[in-house]
Amino acid sequence: MTGRDTFTFLMCSERSGSNLLSRMCDAHPRLCAPTPAHLVRVLGENRHRYGDPDDGGSWRRLLTDAADLLATTVAPWRTSWTIAALDAAADGRSLGGLLRGILGAEAAAAGKTRLFLKENRLHRYLDFVRDEFPGLRLVALVRDPRDMALSWRRSPILRGDVMRAARVWREDQTALARLLARRDPALPVHLLTYEDLVSAPGRRLAELCAFLDLEFDPAMLDFHAGPTARDHASRSDDWRNVARPVMTGNSGKWRDGLTATEAAYVERVCARPMAYFGYATETGDPRTRAELEAELVPLERHEKPGWATVSPAEKRVRGARREVVRRVMTAEAAHA
Repeated sequence: MTGRDTFTFLMCSERSGSNLLSRMCDAHPRLCAPTPAHLVRVLGENRHRYGDPDDGGSWRRLLTDAADLLATTVAPWRTSWTIAALDAAADGRSLGGLLRGILGAEAAAAGKTRLFLKENRLHRYLDFVRDEFPGLRLVALVRDPRDMALSWRRSPILRGDVMRAARVWREDQTALARLLARRDPALPVHLLTYEDLVSAPGRRLAELCAFLDLEFDPAMLDFHAGPTARDHASRSDDWRNVARPVMTGNSGKWRDGLTATEAAYVERVCARPMAYFGYATETGDPRTRAELEAELVPLERHEKPGWATVSPAEKRVRGARREVVRRVMTAEAAHA
């Protein structure tokens, strides 16, 4: 599956509605939105570690890492893979060819013709994605950083609290603003805010479908009723809302959920991209960033108490995934 317009990538920060939008798109009869395996991110950011793919050892190591990443998704894909099957599915002996073969097979298993792919920190390896997925389109999803930081803090899975969330949001949205400013006609981008999506989902999904040259399908609004959404919700606390109808009032929760210092810190760190994307600051806190950090640093948690409530099955899968990612990131490049 290598035709133009086959691949759409979602550019967003964690806790910004990406799982909601992915389940909505997966409910479309032509769109396949696989469970996030972050296959493109992990392998794409570390592609320099694999050496020459024509070397048998390098190629087998890449196939092994891809198989292990796919085997450690919290919710399994429709396809399952052996190293031999991956080798056979690859569209040429290259990382891009391997990824296109894997993703195309997943779409075919779903009976779909198009792919909608969530990949975190996409701006870091966007050049690779552009080269390997010709004709791709980007959907950029942005959420108020104060609500995103609150959601991040509440997640039992994500490490860190408001300080880490604010830094991630600023980096991601600064890169997105630069991309939008370039106005590259060869890389079409559709900008969508979480607030608009949940307040008028029918209208916003219809606009998204028009951008993708697809007919809007009402099934996208009933995403929560499908077996895939229910399965996802059962596998992780972070995904529990995808089995519910759209929460139309799910914005501005930060006003009650964040402390005054947390809200002021997010606004201080994220001020410039907030202004670019139309989010007004409200706190007016006169303290410096250093003063705000002095109060928050002792409260920033690496692992949260909520982790104790995560199911043993999810912990095992996530633990196995961390080991695979660590192996990929620390391996030295093989040489022919």
